[in-house]
Amino acid sequence: MKIAIDCRMYNSSGIGTYLQGILPYLLAEQKNNYLLLGNFNILSKYKAKNVEIQEVNIPIFSVKELFCFPCAKINSYDVFLTPNFNIPIGIKIPIYAFIHDVVFLDIKELTSKIGYYIRKFYLNRAVKIAKKIFTVSEFSKKRISFHFKKAKDIVVAPCAIKNELINYFPQKVSISKEFIIFVGNIKPHKGLETLVKGWRYARKKGFDKQLVIVGEKEGFKTKLSNEEFLKDQNIIFTGRISDEELYNYMNEASMLVQPSIYEGFGLPPLEALYLGTTCLLSDIEVFKEIYTEFQNCYFFNKESPEDLAKKLLSLSPQKIEQKNFINNHFHFKKTTQIILENIV
Repeated sequence: MKIAIDCRMYNSSGIGTYLQGILPYLLAEQKNNYLLLGNFNILSKYKAKNVEIQEVNIPIFSVKELFCFPCAKINSYDVFLTPNFNIPIGIKIPIYAFIHDVVFLDIKELTSKIGYYIRKFYLNRAVKIAKKIFTVSEFSKKRISFHFKKAKDIVVAPCAIKNELINYFPQKVSISKEFIIFVGNIKPHKGLETLVKGWRYARKKGFDKQLVIVGEKEGFKTKLSNEEFLKDQNIIFTGRISDEELYNYMNEASMLVQPSIYEGFGLPPLEALYLGTTCLLSDIEVFKEIYTEFQNCYFFNKESPEDLAKKLLSLSPQKIEQKNFINNHFHFKKTTQIILENIV
């Protein structure tokens, strides 16, 4: 089988991580031939007898993408696989698209009216013309089906841990005190405000662990109306860090706290659990779906900083080895097998 793959988002967060995870296992299938579309220099490491690489630097979600994509070349292959829902016009072979989540439809405040309708257009089009839709959780599958009643075949191919984490060797971080960690951004659905309030409530009652926020402090300054907490000496911003540095922080943290109001999957808890770190998560549906079976994973009411504070004060974090469980259930080799089995 000849498979063309849109790899332009290879270095983006989220979708790029997923693409980096599945590509090695896809390309290992020597019986297939592949066309990788994207940055030639980035993708050149995958060059092989069964892999052709074509330079495509057309921006995603652009007019040029719709009308100027190399469709003639793509149409010489058997199927087209895209890791997102932006599908160019002119592709005549079977299309398999990913919709990782529909957060912008479920929480309209995250984007402008124009942004909402643009995304809705692309999503509608993907659902209509794709032979199958892949997504990352049963929750996302349910939400896609809710918004798009005519969605044909939706297949869950879950996120997984990266090989960099599997091969990771722990190193110490430069924080002397115990700390909890948050991995995310300032978008409202990430729940950072709930975390800060809950952490502060707990501090008033004797909780002595610092709060480490992965990200640039300036980004939080510009997007938060209340900047008072940014001056707190016990809140540490890591700045921009590599995956290896992130794993060091996760490994050293006494607990990862993920207060999200909405996620399509939510990868940081899986990474932390792989390292044996205790996780305290909001009780949203997707977290309950994915993380209920883990031993050192706990939940709090997503709308209650007080409940978060209570859990911070009452839990006794401990390292629990769960690598085998994760490798058996959340490995990109298994995810890739699901994808290949559904491409016909």
